[in-house]
Amino acid sequence: MKHPFEVVVWLGGLLSANLAQASLVSAGAGLVYDNVANVTWSSDANLFGTMVASNPNLVNQIIAASPTITDSLGVHSVVAGDFNTGGVADWYGALAFAKYLNSIHYLGKNAWMLPTTYDQTCYYSYNCTNSMLGELFYTGLGGVAGQYITTTHNASYNLFANIQNNYYWSGTEYAAIPAYTLSFNTSNGYQTPFNKANGYGLNAYSWAVLPGNAAVPEPAGLALFGIGLVGLMAGRRRPSFG
Repeated sequence: MKHPFEVVVWLGGLLSANLAQASLVSAGAGLVYDNVANVTWSSDANLFGTMVASNPNLVNQIIAASPTITDSLGVHSVVAGDFNTGGVADWYGALAFAKYLNSIHYLGKNAWMLPTTYDQTCYYSYNCTNSMLGELFYTGLGGVAGQYITTTHNASYNLFANIQNNYYWSGTEYAAIPAYTLSFNTSNGYQTPFNKANGYGLNAYSWAVLPGNAAVPEPAGLALFGIGLVGLMAGRRRPSFG
C-alpha cells in the first residue's frame, strides 16, 4: 500500500504526465492552457465581440478603464474611433480592451495581455512559430499555411469558440517601423507588420492571453489539497490491533 504522501506525489506526476501529452488543454471555464508556449488563452477567440454584443456601453467602459496607451510613439488617447463593429479594433483599442479585462478581473485574473512575438526575424512569411499566435496556429491547432484555420485544424480547435479567419493583433511593436506592430492572419498562417492606427481598415481582432498556466492552484490552495488528500487516505487506513 502506498504511503499517503506517496499518493500525493503519484497523483501530481500523473497530472503532469497527462498535461504533457497535449499542446492545448482546458484550464477551466473560459480558459485553454498551451503547455508549449506556457500561456493560457481565452477560449473565446473574439471575446471583445462577444462582450460588446451584450453590452452596448462596453467601449465607454474600456475608455474609462484605460484612457491612454503609451507606446514608442508617445501617448495615445483612446477614443471610440479606435473600435469598430464585430469585435475588431485598432491596436490601441485592442490593448485598451486587455487592460479593461484586468480592471474587472475577468475570470478572476488580472494579467491579461495581447499575445507577443518572440523575435522579429520572421515576417511577411508563412510557417512562423516565433510568436504565441504562430505557435497556436501551427502547433496547437494544427493549422496549415495558406488555409483557413476554420477548415483545416486538429481536435484542439473544439476547445475554442469564435475563431476568426482574419488578422489578430500582437502586442509586440515592430522595431523597424514604430507605427507598426506584428500581426498574425489565421486565414492563411501569415505573419506581417500592421499599422497600429488602422490595421486592415480596423479589421483586426484581439485574442486575450495570460502568462503561464492559469489553472495551477495558488501555493496555499495546493498545500490544502495535499493535506486534505493525506487526511482522506489516513482516514481510510484501518487500525491495527495486537
